[in-house]
Amino acid sequence: MIPTSPERTGRSPRLFRLAAGAVVGVLVAASAAMAVAALERGPQVRAVTGDTALTVSQQGVTVTMRTDQPLDPSSVDGIRIEPDAPAQIDVKGASVRVRFTETLAFATDYRIIVPRLEGQATGSTSATEVAFTTPALTVTTLERGGTFERTGGDDDRVVRHDLSNDTEQVLISAPRIQEYADDGDDVVALTIDAAGASSLVHARPGEEPRPIPTPGSGDVRLLRASSDAGHLGYVYTGPSADGAESYLSALFMLDTTGDGSTPRVVVGLDGTPLQTAAWQFVPGSAYLVAQTTQGSLVLVDSTGAAPPRVLGELGDLRSFLPGTTSVVVGSFSGLSILDLTTGSLREIDGTAGGAIGSGALVVSADATVTWTPTEVTRSTAGGGAATVTRAATDERIEEVCVSPSGRHLAVGVVPGGAQIDGYPARADWQGRATDVVDVVSGETVARVVGTRPDWCA
Repeated sequence: MIPTSPERTGRSPRLFRLAAGAVVGVLVAASAAMAVAALERGPQVRAVTGDTALTVSQQGVTVTMRTDQPLDPSSVDGIRIEPDAPAQIDVKGASVRVRFTETLAFATDYRIIVPRLEGQATGSTSATEVAFTTPALTVTTLERGGTFERTGGDDDRVVRHDLSNDTEQVLISAPRIQEYADDGDDVVALTIDAAGASSLVHARPGEEPRPIPTPGSGDVRLLRASSDAGHLGYVYTGPSADGAESYLSALFMLDTTGDGSTPRVVVGLDGTPLQTAAWQFVPGSAYLVAQTTQGSLVLVDSTGAAPPRVLGELGDLRSFLPGTTSVVVGSFSGLSILDLTTGSLREIDGTAGGAIGSGALVVSADATVTWTPTEVTRSTAGGGAATVTRAATDERIEEVCVSPSGRHLAVGVVPGGAQIDGYPARADWQGRATDVVDVVSGETVARVVGTRPDWCA
């Protein structure tokens, strides 16, 4: 029999509405349950910001915990740091901010414990904590295997010493290393052969060293590297590879963030290569400060994106004030601190030039260190002077540098009767060692073999 009307194959509209209503009801109930659970569980930390690696070298590092809802001001009650560390703690909006007012201990596990976060609108509470480990105290030195003219014998080595854990790591070795730059991750070394020809190599842990291009076969000096800037640089004198140009003390930059980069010459305001007598990267930035061969200081963007800015003839470039971006400059009349943010220049009393073999440096805004071949002295504003360390009777102090944190000194120690190693540039005393000394207590943390600590410019 052939049907005379179409067969009903779909569901009833009423049944569909009932099913849809049931689904919506379930979703509403689930959403309500989730909202209730969110209210009951209290505020949750969604993000933590702040570079805790800087806490060993800078005061004022801030760690911020951001929550998923505004907080009641009482959430600040009971927040503590273990082990104890001085800090300013505040709660504002949906954030808890912990600002460390002093530097922290090296290689230490810290916990920021928040026992009671309270939602401003809900009153619900929760507990949380943030844990981090501070970096170890390290210093890198160049260990030379003997005189430049030696045949055979030990290779030169660049060694990173972990003084917190009493370990060391050989970053690179070669028959002869003239100088190096350690940016904390990788190392760049200037190697030379017996004839004096130099080569630049870049070494990463676990990888074979690879060559770094230079403009030509001329002289390379004043090697620097910065992981913050993502660049390395050097001063080059000699012809270009094609012989079309000739450079005299020209500063070159090389991007280290990728492979295949070629050296780029840094130019001054007049568009010609910047003739450079000294230079250093500004800590934590892509900028550098260069001292020209005419004596002017120039602020340079290592990426080349911004034009150079002349700072003036303010003295010789010495270092950076530890934990800051302020430049320490010097002349025979003494040291001064140049604030790059304001342009102000402050003279430091008691740092005038002394006898041959003596020197001075700034370790903090209110403390300086001076040294002679026999002793190192620390002076504070209004606090007098105190001896930090003395040379042994059969040794002499050759050079003193301050660590990036300003808390330790690298004291170069030369044995009596030592001979020069004869390297064509940056020659040094055979048998030289480096004492790492606490700048306040005078305690010798360690003595490591080698010279040219990475704390020294």
